[in-house]
Amino acid sequence: MAYVPPPGNVSSSVGLMSWVNSSLLNQMFFPGLLVAVFIIIVSKLMFNNNTISRSFAAASFVCMILSVLLRITNLLNTNVMVIFIIFTAISSVWMHMENLG
Repeated sequence: MAYVPPPGNVSSSVGLMSWVNSSLLNQMFFPGLLVAVFIIIVSKLMFNNNTISRSFAAASFVCMILSVLLRITNLLNTNVMVIFIIFTAISSVWMHMENLG
């Protein structure tokens, strides 16, 4: 399968990643990467400490930080970043409610 080469001179890694995300995968590379990281972190922490709320909170926080960094470099859509911010807020409330009970 032939792909369209990057236009002009790609002189930075951000330019290369922007080309990979937009031209090759229709803006789905970095959202897919974040979802994969989220699933890996949740499953690994869930098997280590057997608490779903803490593993969900840790994974959503890590993915939120990564999504903010990717949004700053304009490699990720704002909606995806907001979703991980909401996941972090929900998981922190969930973890707090679980600690109270």
